[in-house]
Amino acid sequence: MMRLARTLFILAAGGAVLAPLCAFGHGAEFLSAKLTLLPDAEVLLEVTADYGGNPMLADESAAREALADPVRLRRNDSLISLNTLGTAKITHHQNWADYAPAAYLPSGTEDGDHSLITSAWRWHSAEPEIIFEMPKGKFNDVLLWTHDAADPGVPPKWMLLLAGDRSRPIPIQQTPWWRSWMAAAGAGSLILLGTYFVSRNFTFRQRTL
Repeated sequence: MMRLARTLFILAAGGAVLAPLCAFGHGAEFLSAKLTLLPDAEVLLEVTADYGGNPMLADESAAREALADPVRLRRNDSLISLNTLGTAKITHHQNWADYAPAAYLPSGTEDGDHSLITSAWRWHSAEPEIIFEMPKGKFNDVLLWTHDAADPGVPPKWMLLLAGDRSRPIPIQQTPWWRSWMAAAGAGSLILLGTYFVSRNFTFRQRTL
């Protein structure tokens, strides 16, 4: 009931635009999902929970359970678990600054101690854009925000995902066609060069016998 009331209040106050402000005003009452877009279609997703200041998480065990399946990838008509992309890397720390948008850091970030746990997934995307979706029935909202590693000065884009919500399509950094062509040409040249030296060595040995 309290969760429904909070959601209605956020919508009445202006929807997703004001959602982070409301939530951070009382501590990090959601999971922070930092999406870093890397070159060559590589993606890094770091989802952080504050089990020391989030009333939705009683302890570290509850935080780990929430981070086990925080969001999923939407591919056509299927939802893909992040764990199918590889094993998550788990870290403990107290630094909110690197895991939440600078403009929406939780209150007391500088003075208070935080008990943070982060699950990180890293993979190469076969799709030109990715879409995240919150499965229905989830109780921990997710603040999804993007960080462009190629241009860190660009302000992050963010959205608050509630249970059943779907993110907008997020374009990833594809490998430029000319780099792919140069890599293929370079590999082909090495193969031809290796074949030439092997053939020449074989011919030389045949002549000396």
